[in-house]
Amino acid sequence: MRATPAVNRLILVVLAAAALLAVLPSLLGERSLLVVTVGDSVTYDADPGIRAALELAGSVVVDTRSIGGVGVLRPGIDGYLDEAMTGDPDVVVVMLGGWDLGEIVADPDAYEARLDVVADRLTDRGAHVVWLDMPPTPPGEGIEEARQLANRLFADLAKRHDDVTHIATGPLLGNEEGLFTRFRTGVDGERVQVRKVRDGGDDGHLCPGGAALLGEAVLVVLIERFGVSEPSPRWWLGPWVGDARYDDPPGACTAMGDGSR
Repeated sequence: MRATPAVNRLILVVLAAAALLAVLPSLLGERSLLVVTVGDSVTYDADPGIRAALELAGSVVVDTRSIGGVGVLRPGIDGYLDEAMTGDPDVVVVMLGGWDLGEIVADPDAYEARLDVVADRLTDRGAHVVWLDMPPTPPGEGIEEARQLANRLFADLAKRHDDVTHIATGPLLGNEEGLFTRFRTGVDGERVQVRKVRDGGDDGHLCPGGAALLGEAVLVVLIERFGVSEPSPRWWLGPWVGDARYDDPPGACTAMGDGSR
């Protein structure tokens, strides 16, 4: 049975449509996953490592918004969060808490309620939140008990919200007990400096080795949840490690030692 002219035209239309669908992704481009980071000065040090891990994995754009003095109870925080969300990000990476410790210890229940408000604010337009808790602090700062209380509240937040993923930073940046250390095993399996030195003493801010470990942890979440690709080989040794923030103060990330701290 021979096809009629109408059938032939229909076949041509179907073939043309199939051809268009095949090339459409290349014509329009794949939509990038937009990731925004918010947090305090420790997060500011983490930002280049997070950006490198995610953007070198493929279709990911990272908008870093971290600045010093950020906490969910600090003045201006609502405007700061609203500004960070203006681009309707797919993922929001959060790491803060140090500026809220006094209030956390004074009234943990009130802080827990405030965290729920913030989580709702960040996720109400469909974003997924990756909440990194507070990294271990130098013993001399005397705030470990408060930090651990804050981190329990951050972990509980993720249990109450399906669109919040909690990442514990103690196993990432700490020693075998999850406590502060200046040196530890890095992304490549070698011993690296993960925390800064200031005035000859331990400081809670990050060196490239620590930033890379946090970037890798966030990347794992995005691989599992969004199908993000693995990053390019040895991404942790890219130009980003020379960012000026890792030499603030001068020599902060070039500490010499036996790696025992």
